[in-house]
Amino acid sequence: MVHKLIIKPGAEQDLREALEWYKKERSGLEVELYRKVTEVFEDIAKNPEQYQKRYRNIRIRYTRKFKYGVHYTIEDDMIYVHAILHTSRKPRK
Repeated sequence: MVHKLIIKPGAEQDLREALEWYKKERSGLEVELYRKVTEVFEDIAKNPEQYQKRYRNIRIRYTRKFKYGVHYTIEDDMIYVHAILHTSRKPRK
């Protein structure tokens, strides 16, 4: 069963900022990051419980190549993406 994925505003902002940063670094790299994050979304929607809880009810699925973790929770048949964070940077406050 594929779950419905809802991306919270903070996670959308995280993704926008990451895409802008990679675009400044090297044009076209932001497209590759977007593809990788989209693959993670698809994977989570298909198999949300595959990834263990890291703290409280938050689960994290990491991207390949890029060092980002998609932080999400499962509630019934809904998946809420709360943050998309780089593993080496300080999180937002």
